[in-house]
Amino acid sequence: MLGAARRRESRRQRHLPDTVTADIESWSPRVGVTLAATAFGVTPRTWRHHQQKQRGELAARPSRSTGRPRRAHPAKLGAAEEQAVVDVLCSARFVDAGVAEVYATLLDEGTYLCSESTMHRVLNDRGLAGQRRQRRAGHHHRPRLVATAPNMVWCWDISRLPGPAKGTFFYLYSVWDLWSRKTVGWCVDIEETAAIAERLISTIAHREGVQRHQLIIHSDRGAQMTSGTLTELYDTLGVRRSLSRPRVSNDNPHAEAGFKTLKYRPDWPTRFATLPDAIAHCERFFDWYNNQHHHSGIGMLTPTDRHDGNGARINTARQAVLDTAYAEHPERFPNGRPTPPNQPARVWINPTEQHAR
Repeated sequence: MLGAARRRESRRQRHLPDTVTADIESWSPRVGVTLAATAFGVTPRTWRHHQQKQRGELAARPSRSTGRPRRAHPAKLGAAEEQAVVDVLCSARFVDAGVAEVYATLLDEGTYLCSESTMHRVLNDRGLAGQRRQRRAGHHHRPRLVATAPNMVWCWDISRLPGPAKGTFFYLYSVWDLWSRKTVGWCVDIEETAAIAERLISTIAHREGVQRHQLIIHSDRGAQMTSGTLTELYDTLGVRRSLSRPRVSNDNPHAEAGFKTLKYRPDWPTRFATLPDAIAHCERFFDWYNNQHHHSGIGMLTPTDRHDGNGARINTARQAVLDTAYAEHPERFPNGRPTPPNQPARVWINPTEQHAR
């Protein structure tokens, strides 16, 4: 508190009123500068500083309100030297490196441009400091996956189901096959851990008869997805892992769409009172989703029919029905012979522009 009071007093005394100046000047020859200044509430040092400024012996301190720059420090880098620092820090080699890393690297190479603090100041003056804390665009490669048959690519994620009270949740673990959209496995638990995900994926892999180097499992970058527990399981099964880019939900769209279908159904409850209630609801939903829901992304097949390889048979039966309708009333089909909904031979995550067309 005392230090703050002294600083306020010092700021107040930078500009002495003319009456105070005149009084100190009149009394100082008789009692001395120290007593005269102290009597009028001014420190002797402030008075001497004021006199030096009036005589022109000391350059006036620039006011913050005027915005005039201070006198440059004699050790300050020149304009060319500062530009050289900027060129090095923003070069392709160091654009994504921290200032301390650049400083140490240059020092090991026998080069000294300036101190770390000066590098920070130079970047700050040019508005470049914040940009260095951002990741370079494209640092994480966009995942690009394609499936042409079942059990080639799986997508999985964890979603929270509202519990009996505010702030309480159950956790739904779901695994979808990318090609067929079938939910090949799911479970609900009271915890969100990698061990639960490991047991679920291991059970599904053995049930589906997944061979080594057959499967890619795609997910986001959650703690459970990147855990050592799952890494060991993937190594054991010979599974390749694919991860979404940070903060890019569109890299795992099929999992997001599956959860949205679950939570936008008319029978979706506000909350689940118990864990068995949540499990029972998910049993009904996934039975409907796999066996009754005609999915628009796979030619209006049910995921189970697509997964079991019934697409060609169903397509043939649909075509026969459409041919009969066309033969009876061709005038109702101005575009010619109708065909069933297209069943894509390939399903992508982040397709290239060519494949998207």
